[in-house]
Amino acid sequence: MQVLFPQACINEIHIEGRIKKWKSDYHKLDAMLRRPEFGWNRNENKLLVENEVWNAFVQESTLKFVFNFV
Repeated sequence: MQVLFPQACINEIHIEGRIKKWKSDYHKLDAMLRRPEFGWNRNENKLLVENEVWNAFVQESTLKFVFNFV
């Protein structure tokens, strides 16, 4: 990598971090799409969900985060 792009300053840690972040985001999206209230717009590459459902999901996810890490 350094031979092809010497000014990039990219190393193994950067790549591993990106992969870890991608996996985390993928699993979150996958969990949402497994629920019947969520859909996917293939033309616009967007998540489809009603506002009330989204707000409830965010509330639930926030509570899980707070109680799992406090």
